[in-house]
Amino acid sequence: MKLIIALGIKELQKELSQVFKDNKIPIFSKVNIEGFKTEDNEVDMTNWFVKDVHADFSVMFFAFVPAGQADSILKAIDDLNLSRKRVNAFHAFQLPVEKFV
Repeated sequence: MKLIIALGIKELQKELSQVFKDNKIPIFSKVNIEGFKTEDNEVDMTNWFVKDVHADFSVMFFAFVPAGQADSILKAIDDLNLSRKRVNAFHAFQLPVEKFV
């Protein structure tokens, strides 16, 4: 089992939600977030969040899925980013779920 986390700007949340629906994920969650980035950051996080004190309103979707579906979701998000050249790309990653109750 994997935990998939996907982030995008709030204005594009329907597109990101559709990725989960298209991949037949029966249950997923959404959280509204405010992202900030300062010039002090040495890690290259280009276009992850805005570059000043103003917040970037974003959304985070997450779901617990079988490993095969995790790969499909990440590929779908990557394909979506490649098909639409935009400044605010979607970001996604997976984490292993070793135990749950």
